[in-house]
Amino acid sequence: MPSYPSVETNGGTGNVTMYDTAPSSGGACNYGATNVLYYAAMSVNVQPGDGEGQWQGGRICGQCVNVTALTSQGPQSAVVRIMDKCPDGFCGIDLGGLAPVAIMLDGFGRYAGTWTFVSCNGHPEVSDGSPSLFVFAGSNTFWSRVQVRNPPAPVASIAWQDGAGAAQGSFPYASDPENSFEVPAAALQSAAAELRITVTYTDGSSSATVQVAPAELAAPNTSYPLVGP
Repeated sequence: MPSYPSVETNGGTGNVTMYDTAPSSGGACNYGATNVLYYAAMSVNVQPGDGEGQWQGGRICGQCVNVTALTSQGPQSAVVRIMDKCPDGFCGIDLGGLAPVAIMLDGFGRYAGTWTFVSCNGHPEVSDGSPSLFVFAGSNTFWSRVQVRNPPAPVASIAWQDGAGAAQGSFPYASDPENSFEVPAAALQSAAAELRITVTYTDGSSSATVQVAPAELAAPNTSYPLVGP
């Protein structure tokens, strides 16, 4: 039966639904076409228009979730990555790829269920590569946006420091587009040969780094492997 979700800091309870059985081909997290087959869309609202859902402007993008649907054969679970946002209505979590095939044993539809946030580590089915820093299309030396792809957890912050340690700062969360961080002009136009970029994840215990030239942060549609958990 349709019902509004109930959300908690580590997950929620509500409707488990499905919207696709193909690999993720895009979505509000702006990852573009991928080979990820276990993914989901997250609720924007708890009740219509309240903004109290777990989407939160895309800050939950990349989070992995253990989803359990209650079926006639008992609870069935799968781990998915949040890569999109629900169109709303009575949305708790909306599954894509092979996830609905795996857990909706009574046929595709609407199930009562729960979801719990988990690390993506140890779940290769939710990724199509290693974590990387991706530069958005349209980026240049005056405007640039980046995001982290295939992270172990959502991104809490991105910081930069020049090679000499004389200049440093953070990348503000941009939300235009959603799930992106603004590269500050001071970093883009730095005279340093190389910048150290540090990504900190929301799990509070892991981070990753990459060394790039300032010009590389302005090169659209490029990816740089991140080193670290």
